[in-house]
Amino acid sequence: MRPPHALSWRQDSPDGWTGLVDGVSVATISYRRQYELETLDHRVHGSHSSLGSAQAQFAAWQSWDDAQDAPA
Repeated sequence: MRPPHALSWRQDSPDGWTGLVDGVSVATISYRRQYELETLDHRVHGSHSSLGSAQAQFAAWQSWDDAQDAPA
């Protein structure tokens, strides 16, 4: 079983964050009226009342996606 990909967040502006997986930009969160998550490939998106919730949605999706790549 391979280790999970490393996920980190970088704050780019007072209301914008970039999600990085293994150092590669894969998602953004921007704050407007809510925290809006969207992956760069448009596969995942969501509106949240907190930054932590938006980050958790992406982390859960990333974990699921890693599991899909694991050998059976």
